[in-house]
Amino acid sequence: MKKLITACFYSAALFITQAQNIDDNNASFGYIQLPMQKLNAAITSYEVRVIHTYKTANEDSSKVFQQRKETAEKNYKTQYDLWLTQKKNIDKQYYAQLAQYEKNVNAGVAATAPAAPLYPASPLFVPVEQPRMHTELTDTDVAASMDLKGFTKGLGGAILTIDILPIRDVRIIETKTGTGPSTKYEYKCQYVLPVDVSFDTPTDGNRLKKRFFEELQYQTMKSYNSRWEYLAWLTDNEQQFYKDLERDARKRAFAEINATLNNEFGFVPMTRGTEIYSVKKYKDYDYSDVITAYTATSQALALVYKDKNRAASFDKIDQAVLKWKTILQDSNPTDEKSRINDKVSAVIYCNLAELLVWRGDFDQAELYLNLALNSGVLKARNHAERVASFYADQRKRWQLHY
Repeated sequence: MKKLITACFYSAALFITQAQNIDDNNASFGYIQLPMQKLNAAITSYEVRVIHTYKTANEDSSKVFQQRKETAEKNYKTQYDLWLTQKKNIDKQYYAQLAQYEKNVNAGVAATAPAAPLYPASPLFVPVEQPRMHTELTDTDVAASMDLKGFTKGLGGAILTIDILPIRDVRIIETKTGTGPSTKYEYKCQYVLPVDVSFDTPTDGNRLKKRFFEELQYQTMKSYNSRWEYLAWLTDNEQQFYKDLERDARKRAFAEINATLNNEFGFVPMTRGTEIYSVKKYKDYDYSDVITAYTATSQALALVYKDKNRAASFDKIDQAVLKWKTILQDSNPTDEKSRINDKVSAVIYCNLAELLVWRGDFDQAELYLNLALNSGVLKARNHAERVASFYADQRKRWQLHY
């Protein structure tokens, strides 16, 4: 029995060392991502128009501040005038007492000088706190943050309108964690800084209308060992903190707007990272045809980036596809020791699916992807599951345009 077990282990080890080993070759190549919306081909430029709605909030805040300031000054003047009248009356009474005292002294009558008067506390003027104003942006700054790939900035094309609304619902939230010496006071600032965006073309009308960052956003702040440390920091840094918060929030909003615009309308240069498979030497089998097909695949994919419709790569892709299909003619998935066994066949399916996606032949690509998924080969199945959503997205984009 022991001899039988030893023999089985030896046979398994021998099979593992002799079985075909798949080379996972990392592939990286460029391509132009097609947009999710198709614009009229005549639209080749766009202009950025900026609406500064936050300025209205600044004007409103200034008006309210001025009204409060005038009211505070008026109330102070009223209180001061009342206090001054009271002081004058007290002074008059005191002067009358001094006059009588002086008369008594002059007449040789013993007299006691009157005590100095006690005045009511004078009113204190408390200045109205200046409102926190929104930092103003220039149209040039906003336009510079927008870069719609595949289009030039200029008049006569699409119009991108960006309406910057005022920041609101700003509140600093305190969270106490830990106990004893481990106590921490953690702070974050919540806010809403919405931006309205519309994208219109002369031929197709409005193609996008969306409010960005309407939901609550959070900015993480420093943590402190004591609440009073935080308040001391805030005393010196409050104004700068809110300026930085607004600047960073706008920067994130513009970045998301730009990303959305490019996803919907832009032709964005991208980099695709995936695996292209080949086979290491096994027994006396000749895998030069696999190496040739792998090389042809690499050369074909290297041409994909050259144009939107990838036409420059089609001939090379067709050649690579033909080479892989020719190799598959020797496929024998039921014989693990055959030159093109189940493992080799399954990864070739993956290679073919990748090539056919960039050829725009999504039906054939899906066929080979399903063969990989159902091959029973773990590596191929994992690969197929990993790329499926990417292929589906590429199909949707391609079929919209071609």
